[in-house]
Amino acid sequence: MIYNNVMDISTFIDLATGQFGALMVALGALYLLMKHHKETLDRMYNDHRADRDLYRTTLVTLSQKIDKIGDDVAVIRAELK
Repeated sequence: MIYNNVMDISTFIDLATGQFGALMVALGALYLLMKHHKETLDRMYNDHRADRDLYRTTLVTLSQKIDKIGDDVAVIRAELK
């Protein structure tokens, strides 16, 4: 078999600069965009999880303080009677 090297290089250049090359560039850009999007969503999810934990802790603390205030008011009422 005799190969025509000029034809092979020409075919490669046509593929790289034609529709196939454009498809590869588009797929590469899409991959990078989706990777960035996933990283952003993961970071947002972790940030929101930390916010929810802080919110839950704050509500528990406030609930305990309100219970203590309620107990103090009950003691004051008992002393006033």
